[in-house]
Amino acid sequence: MKLHIRVPATTANLGPGFDCLGLALDWWNTFDIETIERGLQIECACPPGIDIPRNRDNLVVYGMDAVYRLVKRKRPPLRIHITTHIPIARGLGSSSAAIVGGMLAANTLLDDWFSRDELVTLATRIEGHPDNVAPALLGGLMVAAMENGLVTVARFPVPRELRCVLFIPDTTLLTKKARGVLPQRIPRADAIYNASRVALWIAALRERRWEWLGAATQDRLHQPYRAKLVPGMFALFDAAKEAGARGVALSGAGPSIIAFTDHPGEPVARAMMQTAQRLGIAGSTRVVGVSPRGAEVRRG
Repeated sequence: MKLHIRVPATTANLGPGFDCLGLALDWWNTFDIETIERGLQIECACPPGIDIPRNRDNLVVYGMDAVYRLVKRKRPPLRIHITTHIPIARGLGSSSAAIVGGMLAANTLLDDWFSRDELVTLATRIEGHPDNVAPALLGGLMVAAMENGLVTVARFPVPRELRCVLFIPDTTLLTKKARGVLPQRIPRADAIYNASRVALWIAALRERRWEWLGAATQDRLHQPYRAKLVPGMFALFDAAKEAGARGVALSGAGPSIIAFTDHPGEPVARAMMQTAQRLGIAGSTRVVGVSPRGAEVRRG
């Protein structure tokens, strides 16, 4: 049995939707998985400086093992080849892509034991929150809510004209550290502020009112606290807006910045890069579309 699996990058939170909004990007990691006679072989085509585990600690294997444990089956011997395009620990869903790729591979080898919706809940239990795993599995923009351990997701298709402009710092930021700076309690006014902007995000998407994204991407729950971990964050926000971005936010836990525009994204990318260079922040930019599709699997 041979499988070829593609999983998209994702951006979570989108400003106000902390742990509940996520978007699939047209930027993919691939996993080629083949059953073999014995053992576990892991190969990786990774960018320079990236070293991933070649054993059971690998997140692809971790995702597969979680599925096999649920059905009380033993994982078969495997050869896994990983091609990594999504930067690691940059707030672009690289961990979720690996976990989702592994879970989807295991589920396919088990003749689709679980539905995609069931996999969202299972992946959330592993990853901790659904805002990356849901769009990685299902595509588009996802609103996810957890209730009694189950995840309910609403998927919204995204118009093709929306473009995402990324500034990706060379430095990494672990999610655990980014969560560690968040307060345990927040003012009621801040909760209301964010709830209204999540609703505005969905309205802007449905009505194609991109001018609403300036307000819809504002946040008081996590970005102000994480700014000290992301050098130049607000300066990059301002540069993107001045160059024509409709809205801008921290991508996931950061440190990547994502700007949204319905115009060509190159002027926004150029403005963010120039600002980063002026501030002495090393990084790169990328303009990507939104993916209407989630993870894909092909047999043979």
